[in-house]
Amino acid sequence: MNINNVTLVAFLFLSFVTTITAQFDAHYWTHQYGAKGLLLNGAVIASSDDETNIFYNPGALGLDNNLGFAFSFLSPTYASLMANNFLVDKSQLTDSGFNFSPGFLAIRLKPFKSKKITLALASFERFKSNIQFKDRITGPINQTGLFLLRADINFSRKISEDWFAMGLAYNITKNLGIGISQYSTWHSQNLDFFLKKEVLLNSSPQTITASWRNEVNYSISTYSGFISKIGISYCSENFNIGATYTSPTYGILRSSVNYSLDDQRINPNEELVSVVSNRNDIELENYKTPASIGFGLEIHAEKLCYSASAEYFFGIQEYVMFRDIDDPFDGYSQVISETEINLITGNQSVLNFAFGLQYEANPKLTWVGGFRTDYNENTSLLINNSAQYLGLTPNVFHISGGGMFRRGNNTFSIGMDFGYGRREGGTQLANFDNVNIDNLYTFSGKDNVNNQFFSVMLFLTYDFIFKNYNQQENK
Repeated sequence: MNINNVTLVAFLFLSFVTTITAQFDAHYWTHQYGAKGLLLNGAVIASSDDETNIFYNPGALGLDNNLGFAFSFLSPTYASLMANNFLVDKSQLTDSGFNFSPGFLAIRLKPFKSKKITLALASFERFKSNIQFKDRITGPINQTGLFLLRADINFSRKISEDWFAMGLAYNITKNLGIGISQYSTWHSQNLDFFLKKEVLLNSSPQTITASWRNEVNYSISTYSGFISKIGISYCSENFNIGATYTSPTYGILRSSVNYSLDDQRINPNEELVSVVSNRNDIELENYKTPASIGFGLEIHAEKLCYSASAEYFFGIQEYVMFRDIDDPFDGYSQVISETEINLITGNQSVLNFAFGLQYEANPKLTWVGGFRTDYNENTSLLINNSAQYLGLTPNVFHISGGGMFRRGNNTFSIGMDFGYGRREGGTQLANFDNVNIDNLYTFSGKDNVNNQFFSVMLFLTYDFIFKNYNQQENK
């Protein structure tokens, strides 16, 4: 098999793999943190009284009187992602189950003589996604009943990214602060995909007349990349405002890619068996995340507080993540059969926003509710300079509610979050209702896939204050 044929085979299976990959990438606002961040659903860029500002707005780290630590814990989450018509019309693939949402741990200190300077440290999981699909389709191929189809799919996709942070804030006045957070990010993603389509004789189901078995997996890791966030915040008795800028990922110290692929075909028309197989460790050429700018506003009334936040994520122009041209037999075969892989990706711009409301029932209890968007960034993937695909994850909308309970200087919160999204018009993996020798080795199908997402999360957070400063000392 020459290089053109092998390249075509690689293109075919990677075309589908990239479609699936884009479908389940984590969104930019998938997770929120801390008592206010969770209850207000992220409408906290202008808030000034929480350790989570090391993530939301480092400029507000020193604008309140309290020093302490905050952590989120016990956040069981039920999530369900369903794809209708993915394999055949009226078919349904579902991945659902319980898991724990990423936790958050942060601490604030004033280690210097000047009380205008505040230091913060934090550790949290920024992205966490784990999707698995398994299914089998069987049935007659056409009305003659001479042949049967047996098709299996097994898909697994995982994404995780841990952030370790150090923040430093300076109070220009008692009401105005600036700050910077420096994050060390550790990113990993992997995909395992298996698809098998077999045509068998109805009278002798042990006899395979034609088949296609396709397997691919890859893993991408970046070790200790860096992201910087700059923030400014102004707080007063009547209102707070805040703004942030977050840099793209830069200065990755180490990265890696490994992949494997197998493509085996039995074609009765040509009376041949073709095999493509390769496995390799290569270098990651590039990995990018978007820059973003955020704005927040908080308005205080007698017992009510209104919050709003928005964050705009810039688009990422298409770039090469990794590429490889390799002879799997290392020159030992009489016929050179190189495999070419060229993965290009990019994201569209996204604007997310959140609104929240706080009602102080009494000095020890505040009821809180929030709403936010988690829009799909429409990840595009380009394989071997052809066939562009867009991500199919639905835009998700969240609503949350609960209470913050105070005891002394400490705050305990409990609440729930509900998320829902739906998207229509995705492309089928294959139309197994109409299988023939011409489309047995392709992924083409109708554009009638509907994706639906639902989640519910119960969360508990605790903010422990070990020291309280009089704000006047910061003048």
